[in-house]
Amino acid sequence: MLRFSLYRLVVILCVGIILYTAVRWWQIVFAQESTVRQFQHTCNMTEQYRHELEHLFERVHRLLVQQKLTHFLCYGTLWGQIRLAKMLPWREKAEFCVLNDELMHHEEARFIRNFYANELHINYHHSEGIYRIFANEPAALRTRPYVELVVFQLDVAQAMYKRVGWKRRLLPPHCDWTPSLDCFPVNLLQGALPKRPLGRMLYTVPMGGIELQKYHYRDNWWKDVKVRNCNLN
Repeated sequence: MLRFSLYRLVVILCVGIILYTAVRWWQIVFAQESTVRQFQHTCNMTEQYRHELEHLFERVHRLLVQQKLTHFLCYGTLWGQIRLAKMLPWREKAEFCVLNDELMHHEEARFIRNFYANELHINYHHSEGIYRIFANEPAALRTRPYVELVVFQLDVAQAMYKRVGWKRRLLPPHCDWTPSLDCFPVNLLQGALPKRPLGRMLYTVPMGGIELQKYHYRDNWWKDVKVRNCNLN
């Protein structure tokens, strides 16, 4: 009969943790990079959906302004501003990027209460380092639009901003070794940031316009988007 000592249990636990870390590292660095970062979609969002998404985005923007939190367009929402000066018609969400150093100066409970007080539902995804926000009112659509606040932390040693979230803490912290950190240099947020039109509103964007996308879409930022069954007018 096999007997398990405390030593053997510790060894088995350590091996399990190492294997899990290796698998997660592979999924994040390779699987995610090959799927999420390909900026090609099929247009399938209705005008009503796009209108509700734009309205929700404006409401979130006003709340962040009230709380004096730096927030700027990024990811697919920044692509919409660059290419069309409005939301891309196939997107089901919109993004602001925010800074962890500023969030740390706000009491989290009060920060969340401000959204609920304005009839917005917000929750934090610890693994991804993202706040996800929905409207509280009953949706006329089967799928509700939502806004994400993607949190970035300043890495002083590298002079780079990088994504937070516990799953990234398992990976090497250097930006050159871990593309999923979505690092970008601090100079893109230095000085008075410009504002650019997105729909009927003006929103803050990083310095250099498309420069941020060169870091977040390294493999295809220079390519034109190829969209099927979609009218971009």
